[in-house]
Amino acid sequence: MFSVKWLPGGADISIDVVFPSSLYHGTLDIYLDSFRTRLLNAEHWKPNRDFGRGLYTTISIEQAKAWARSMQEKLNEGTPCVLEINISPESLQTLPNYRIFTGISHEWAKYIYLHRTVVSNYDDPCQPHADIVIGPMADADTGKIVQDGVKLKKSGEWFLDKITRNHANRRLDPMKLGNQVVFCDEALSPMLHLSGFYLYQGRRWRYNGNEEKT
Repeated sequence: MFSVKWLPGGADISIDVVFPSSLYHGTLDIYLDSFRTRLLNAEHWKPNRDFGRGLYTTISIEQAKAWARSMQEKLNEGTPCVLEINISPESLQTLPNYRIFTGISHEWAKYIYLHRTVVSNYDDPCQPHADIVIGPMADADTGKIVQDGVKLKKSGEWFLDKITRNHANRRLDPMKLGNQVVFCDEALSPMLHLSGFYLYQGRRWRYNGNEEKT
């Protein structure tokens, strides 16, 4: 646990940001060596993501497993892999700058929409961008919704409504959307440690410590 300063309305309020012992990142085994060498590498961060460019992690290992399987199905290569990442913020000399969304809101939807519609790889609508962004996921086909919104010049209210409904057009339960923690600055590397990883083998996942050979 450690304290950061939040300044709503100009008043200093000390809050505690507490990370779980581990976070998870869904990927493929063909990228494992790269992550072992360097967990935070901006050269691999893609634009047009919910919270901007960065390393996307989750508190839910099941959510990370779903990411990994989805990635394998999309690319049709490699084996689903989930990284287990230990967090030690006390390793940093200065406190990170945070942007925390505690639930679904207009600001959350606007933030996603702005980052999903950047023109080039290194454009960013938020300057300065937060070092760490934490908040809910949108469970709908956000990419398609963004394309429709831009083409049809839809409002933020429309976008918020669409990204919080499933493919059957039913309102999503905010508690079931999932959570993502995004590390957006390579300078955060000292606080992250790859402790191990899970490889999907048939119907089960096999855990490997980071020093073990697969």
